[in-house]
Parts: sequence; structure tokens; C-alpha cells
Amino acid sequence: MVVPVAEIEAATLALWPALETVQDGAWQGRFANGYTKRANSIHCTDPADDDNAGARIDTLAAHYSEHELPPVFRVTPLTGKATFAHLVETGWELYEPSLVLDMPLDETAGFDADVSVVLATSTEFLDAQVQLQGYDAATAETLKAILAKLDIPAAGLILRSDEGAPVASLLCGQYEGTGVFLNVVTDGGRRRRGFGRRLMATALSWVAENGARHAAIQVLAANAPALALYLGAGFTFRYPYHYRRLPQKAEQ
Repeated sequence: MVVPVAEIEAATLALWPALETVQDGAWQGRFANGYTKRANSIHCTDPADDDNAGARIDTLAAHYSEHELPPVFRVTPLTGKATFAHLVETGWELYEPSLVLDMPLDETAGFDADVSVVLATSTEFLDAQVQLQGYDAATAETLKAILAKLDIPAAGLILRSDEGAPVASLLCGQYEGTGVFLNVVTDGGRRRRGFGRRLMATALSWVAENGARHAAIQVLAANAPALALYLGAGFTFRYPYHYRRLPQKAEQ
């Protein structure tokens, strides 16, 4: 079964709600204090909604200025042709090309006994993410606020060392049959020890047990270790996406 791109995109947005959203037809400007591009960029959810691209981009870009954020546009297969053409013609720069991988969920490996499955909104999960990601207090508060807005089945997964310190963690959720995964992180000094593989196996099992029939994950195209992890878990390439931003001003 091939799951439509729109369903995958809807699931990834549901697992990572913005703190504020400005809606314009099938477009949305998302804002979350600048934490992550996904939550601080313009998204199209229907390629047929492609009229008046220039004026609409300018209007949404102004909202980013009001929030003291740079305007960013996330380009996916759901971005209309005229909209994409306008971005290119007006000099919005391409950066961070990325990929979406997906897979059907038939059989899963089950739950690793050493992986803790906790509420996504729990202090335990937040603390693990903050420690592994190295977040400052302001970023930690934004992550906490994003997690508090979740209204889909979701869980935080944590794999700990024998001493009890978190060594790997991720957020997973299920939305209308699609399992998705975000904030996948492993301690920088403990990579290449299979922690990511074990964590992902449990995450796939969790979303399957919570109603997912299909799974999808986003990854930077240049992140070779992550790609190897996800391909090894059974994911295959589905579609590319990237971000566009206004040209960066040269330093004086």
C-alpha cells in the first residue's frame, strides 16, 4: 500500500505541533520561538492551492519578521509549481536538502527490555532530550511547550546506560495509521554501539501496537549514519524535500 504524501506530511506535522499557526488556505505559517525549521516555516499541504504565490509569501514572511524570525519555506511535493517557481525566481536559497523514508509495518521486532517507554509530556523524557541534545534553558522550555500541545498517541523512548544515564532517545507517534519519529539522538560519545538500532526497533513496535500500519521518518540527505540506521531498519526512500530562505546578508 502506497500512503499518499499528504498523509505522511500530516502525520509529521501532528507529531510536532507549532506553538502558533497562521493559516492561509492550504498554507500555514508555523512559529515556535525559532526551535527547529519544521516548526518555524511555511508549509503547503495541497499543491492545487497555488494562486497569488508572491503576495501570500510576502504576507506570511511579514509574520516571521514580527516574531523576529527569518522567513523559511519548506518545499515538498505538496508545494505548487507556481509557488516553487516564485521562490526560485525571487532568489530564495535552497538549504538542508532532506529525505523522507517510509516502510509498511508488517512484523516488528518487539520491545527492548532496556528501553523505557514514557509519556511524551513527562519530565523524564524532557530531561533526557535536554541532556542528549545539549539544550539551553530557553530551548528546553520551547520543547516542553511543543510536547504539551501533542494531541495524538505519542511516546518518549529512552535507552539508558548501566549507570542510568540516557544514551539515546526519540519521540514517536501515530496519526491516522502512519507512525512517525522525531528528535532521534544518541550520545555523541556512545555512537556505533547499536543504541540507535535498538531504540528504533522498539519505536517501530510501539507505533504498530498503537495503530500504525505504515511508518515514515525524515532525515538530512547528508546524514550518512542516520540513513544507514533507517535503511537497516527497513525504510526505503520515498521523496525529497528541502528548505528555502531569503539570501543571507553578507557580514560587513
